[in-house]
Amino acid sequence: LDKSYDAHAEAYKNIFSRAGLKFFVVGASSGAMGGSGSQEFMCESESGEDTCAICDSCGYAANLEIAASNVAKAVRHNESLPLKEIHTPNVKTIDELLEFLKVDEKILAKSLVYMQGNTPVLILMMGNDQLNETKLQAILGQNARPVHPDELAELTGADAGSIGPIGLNGFKIIADKRLEDANNLISGMNKNDYHIGNIDLLRDVKVDGYYDLRTVAANEPCVNCNKPLRIVNAIELGHIFKLGTKYSDALNVLFLDEKGEQKLIIMGSYGIGVERIIACNIEQNHDKFGIIWNKAITPFHVHQVLVNSNVENVVQVSEKIYQSLLEDKIEVLYDDRSNVSPGFKFKDADLLGMPLQVIVGEKNVVNGNVEVKNRRTGERQIVGIDDLLDFVKQFYSKD
Repeated sequence: LDKSYDAHAEAYKNIFSRAGLKFFVVGASSGAMGGSGSQEFMCESESGEDTCAICDSCGYAANLEIAASNVAKAVRHNESLPLKEIHTPNVKTIDELLEFLKVDEKILAKSLVYMQGNTPVLILMMGNDQLNETKLQAILGQNARPVHPDELAELTGADAGSIGPIGLNGFKIIADKRLEDANNLISGMNKNDYHIGNIDLLRDVKVDGYYDLRTVAANEPCVNCNKPLRIVNAIELGHIFKLGTKYSDALNVLFLDEKGEQKLIIMGSYGIGVERIIACNIEQNHDKFGIIWNKAITPFHVHQVLVNSNVENVVQVSEKIYQSLLEDKIEVLYDDRSNVSPGFKFKDADLLGMPLQVIVGEKNVVNGNVEVKNRRTGERQIVGIDDLLDFVKQFYSKD
C-alpha cells in the first residue's frame, strides 16, 4: 500500500508540475473515507473552498482541519490558589468576560458540551480558541454532536456562558493541549451569572484526556520551525487515501495469495480533479487580455487566424497550412470567419489564449511567410510557410 500510495503521489506531482501549476501538498483528514493516511494537492486561490495553513519558511502545509502550531500554552504557576466564586452578571462570552474581569485571556477556560452517544462530554478550550470539529470527531467519533440549549440547562443547571468543569456528574471531560495541567484558571460555575476562579486542572478536575482540539490561526508559530503561518484559501486538485482493509474487511472482499490462502484486499483511493486543473491553470495564467494556456494542457496547439478572408490566394494558402498542420497531428483552432474584422479576431485569439498564434495575411503570404505570435511573451516573428511545421514542433518540444 505504501509503495502504491507514494507512486500515485509522485505521479500527481508530475501531472500538476507539467500542467504548469503552482501547488502544494498538505496532510489532510481522512474524514468519512477513513484509512490510515491522506494527502491533498492544493492550489492557492481566493475562491478556494478549502482552507490551509502554510509555512513559507520550512514548507509545512496542512489542511486547517488537521493543522497544528506551536502557539503558547497556559502557564502552570508555582502556587495553586484556593477556588473562589466570581459574580459575573450578564456576562456570556469570552470577550465580555475579558472586559469584565480585566484579565489575561490565557487564564480563561471556555466550556463546550457535546454528546457522544448518551454520554455528555465537556470540552475545555483556552479563551477565544475555536474548536476544530474535524479534530473533535477524530476523538469522539463522527456522530458526536453539540447539545441543544434545553439539554445544556438540564445537564449542567446553567445556560451557555456559565458552564464549567467543577461539580458535573456523569460527564466525560477532555481539554485542549494548551490547557494541559494548567492552574489558576477561570471557567463557568454551572450557575447562571457566576464563574469560578483559580481552577487547578490537576487538583480540581478529572480530565480524561488532553488533545489538539483547536483551529490554527494566522501568524501563529509553525509547528516545525516557529516561523509565522499563513492561512490561505485553496482549491483541491487531488486527494489520495490509504484505505488499507477498512472496506474489504467490512465487505469481506478477499483474494487468494500465492499459497492459496485467503487474504483481505488492501485498498487505496486516488482522485484527481481534471476540471479543477483547468480552472487553476486559468487563474494562475492570464493577463488583462485573456487566458494563457500552458503547453501541456492547451485545448489547441495553434490558433490560426486568416486575416484576408476576401483574398482568394490568401484563403487557399491558409487552407493548405491548416491541412498540413492537421496531417502532422497538430491541433488547430482555425478562425476563418468572414463577418468580423481582423482586429476582432486578434482580440479573440488573445482571449482564448492558445500558446501559438499563426497569422495568415496577404502582406506576408506574398513573400511566402506567416506571422507567429507567442501568447505568453507577446513575441512576434516572421516564419517561412515551409518552415512553419518544424517551428511549431520545436516550440512544443521545449519545456
